[in-house]
Amino acid sequence: IMSWDAYCNLPSATMACIAGVDGTQWGKKGDWKMTKDEGAKLAKASQGSMLPISGVKYMIVNKSGDVFFGIKGDNALVVYPLKKCFLAAVGPKGNQGQLIEEIGKFADSLSKGGY
Repeated sequence: IMSWDAYCNLPSATMACIAGVDGTQWGKKGDWKMTKDEGAKLAKASQGSMLPISGVKYMIVNKSGDVFFGIKGDNALVVYPLKKCFLAAVGPKGNQGQLIEEIGKFADSLSKGGY
């Protein structure tokens, strides 16, 4: 059985997480820190929302398909909401394209599994 952390292992991400829509964290990569309340806000990401991750606030600036994008300084945040959970990752702004591609692959397999 694959651990939830494996779903966060995005090569282009410095940190990532998978969590339930209630904000409960299931797995992570790197130094990802969030409260359950912060997780619940991430699960309901929308354009213009300010989302804190590991003490840094990211502003959601765009949405493409099912994926939300946020930025703060040189870093990009990608949030992919699904039915029962969401995937989120932070990485260098220059790697946003790869981040989206990588998170999309995990999201596809989760969504096929009913998540």
